[in-house]
Amino acid sequence: MSQIQELQQHLHHILHQNYHINKDCFILLIYDIECSLAKLLSDTYQKEIKSHQHKVINFPTVAESIVEEAVTSLPEHSLVILVQSLSFRMTKHRLRADLFRAGHMVIEHARLSRNNDEEIQNYIDSLRYDTPYYVQATTAMEKLLQENTQLRIESGHNLVLEIDSALEKPLKNTGDFSDNPIVAAGFPIGEIFTEATQLDKINGSVSVFGFPTLEHKTHFCEPFEVQIKDGCVVSHNGPALFEDILRQIAAEEVNKAVQVREIGFGLNRGIGFKKTLHEPTAFERFAGMHFSLGLKHAMYAKKLGKKVYQKYHIDIFCKVNNVFIGDTQIMKEGEYVF
Repeated sequence: MSQIQELQQHLHHILHQNYHINKDCFILLIYDIECSLAKLLSDTYQKEIKSHQHKVINFPTVAESIVEEAVTSLPEHSLVILVQSLSFRMTKHRLRADLFRAGHMVIEHARLSRNNDEEIQNYIDSLRYDTPYYVQATTAMEKLLQENTQLRIESGHNLVLEIDSALEKPLKNTGDFSDNPIVAAGFPIGEIFTEATQLDKINGSVSVFGFPTLEHKTHFCEPFEVQIKDGCVVSHNGPALFEDILRQIAAEEVNKAVQVREIGFGLNRGIGFKKTLHEPTAFERFAGMHFSLGLKHAMYAKKLGKKVYQKYHIDIFCKVNNVFIGDTQIMKEGEYVF
């Protein structure tokens, strides 16, 4: 099977197995071709939707009014596909949010240009239909995360990170919309995440192999140790670039520290330690663990209250060996056990 045939198969599955579109569904594709991956996705989507009622718009080549008219005149329960080298900006609209508030389905591929051309096959692999596995895994993990108050993460050379706290309600990204009124997702998918109800109950060390830079591209490097005490990063032996990130977070956060918040479990088996994507939001779905640094977390923002300025949410990607939720091991030698 050629790369294009493989991609078309994955997009077909997204349309028909994740979104369950029928023959009467109207599809609007808004795209650009500013990078190789965006062009490949746009071309392949156009082949896949040609048998449906549809419209395509090359975003950079038209006036904003053309896009606005196309969006506001959509039939009920349409599907809108956004293929973006960066992120489309309109004066009056946040496209994805406005679309699902209007009752439309949304498939979004954003910031594609931040991935290297050498990673195109990795991105294609990350789109493979794996929702039944995501549902199975997140269902099991959600139960464990809600019933236990201890996590133990073993990584590197005898590094241990322990979380001794109840956890917030886990949030899942599986591509299963059967019980969700909002049928929208940013691809790639495959993740469950939570955070400690008591943010100061995170202590120990973890091995990190990647983190986003200020240019919003992931810097991959030899794994290094990050030490965490009372929920904040206190030291590391990583590159100077990582230290620059920490200093910027600490300088602008109200507590003058680097808080650990999100505890993320990626499940996407198409990407990983040796199959990277440089766009951080896409790569956080890799089959492994990540944590967020900084006080900002949109999903758990109310915890800290409006008076606490929450600016930074920067993910760090960890190379973990063994993970236990309570007494149950969910990862062994870097692989999930279910």
